[in-house]
Amino acid sequence: MVNVEILKADKIISGYGTMEILHDVTIKVMKGEIITIIGPNGAGKSTLMKTIFGLLKPFQGRVFLADKDITGLPPSLIVRHGLCYVPQVENVFPSLTVKENLEMGAFIKDERRFVLARIDEIYTLFPALKSRESQRVGKMSGGERQMVAMGRALMLDPSVLLLDEPTAALAPILARMIFDRIKEINERGVSLLLVEQNAKDSLRISHRGYVLADGKNKFEDGGTELLMNREIGRLYLGG
Repeated sequence: MVNVEILKADKIISGYGTMEILHDVTIKVMKGEIITIIGPNGAGKSTLMKTIFGLLKPFQGRVFLADKDITGLPPSLIVRHGLCYVPQVENVFPSLTVKENLEMGAFIKDERRFVLARIDEIYTLFPALKSRESQRVGKMSGGERQMVAMGRALMLDPSVLLLDEPTAALAPILARMIFDRIKEINERGVSLLLVEQNAKDSLRISHRGYVLADGKNKFEDGGTELLMNREIGRLYLGG
């Protein structure tokens, strides 16, 4: 892991309309890290992800991707800088096949050879998708759809991947599989920022973590250290 800052949300104040959800939140991701953001429902975790990815424009604060200020840029431009995002819901095209979903992930690429090479790379990461490439995604299980969503986001070979609740509503065995794939994605050189309700399992694979509550930074530490912190365990990890 290189000690280089690849993503930073700096003193973010953001929300919806005139409603302020995030209050002076700062998070950073170093190159090669997996970072997990945990916290209670309504803490502002998804709002932060949407602000980083340009779906919301912050009232104050800046977002930096490596040395680029991407604050307020539309997502269609942000992906060109190497940042991709998998939202919790509506993250696939259900009427399209697996292969068509992956092709849509490379929408800004004109070179067919690049697209086909990336699809093959995604199939090495998610082998189960290879044999299902002609199946419509809407007929697949939740775990399979999540694999498609993550694969589609990886089609542009991003430097940073944002994942919002990647194991939500999945059976434990499927959640473990998704966490295994997250580790493999990271080993392939992608830095990741996760929002996860499955906090303990997510922190176990994370280099560092943040606790967000009431729209504010409450704690920041290594993943293992947060797991061992009794106060955090009592308040945010179910004891």
